[in-house]
Amino acid sequence: MSYLNENKPDWLSPEEYQMLIAPSLKVSAELAASRGDPKLFQDMASMLCLMHVVSYLKDCYIADWAILNAMSSEASLHKAPEAACMMVLTEANVDKAELAPMIASLNRAYQLVKAAEISETTDETLGRAWEAMKNSQHVQFLALLEQAAKTFVIALDTWEKARHG
Repeated sequence: MSYLNENKPDWLSPEEYQMLIAPSLKVSAELAASRGDPKLFQDMASMLCLMHVVSYLKDCYIADWAILNAMSSEASLHKAPEAACMMVLTEANVDKAELAPMIASLNRAYQLVKAAEISETTDETLGRAWEAMKNSQHVQFLALLEQAAKTFVIALDTWEKARHG
């Protein structure tokens, strides 16, 4: 199916979307809803979680499947976390003029979060989720993704309180 990517070098393949973006969106949206934001984009912690989960899965995907050369372009894979957030903002009908500044803000916030190194427990769980996905254990994969998302947001909230407390 690589012919799909030849004319659209910045798009992920449908398989990559289903593997990296769709489950990340699902767990992040459910998490945001449980935190009182049914639209996801208004909950910064859940949006940062979305970026982190997509980023982690993308890195696993590149590490495990790069040798097959069946991947989308590396540029499109590296843009995947940002693209997932852009999808959420577009779906929420955020004004076009606001999209770039919002994505830039999310990127800056995510760099702060990465620098704070709060995701160790989350990353261990994401690693187990990736293994489950590779072993076609879809239910286990989603359960671990959900667990990782909750862990990430709790760690983020704790870090935020400590930072501003």
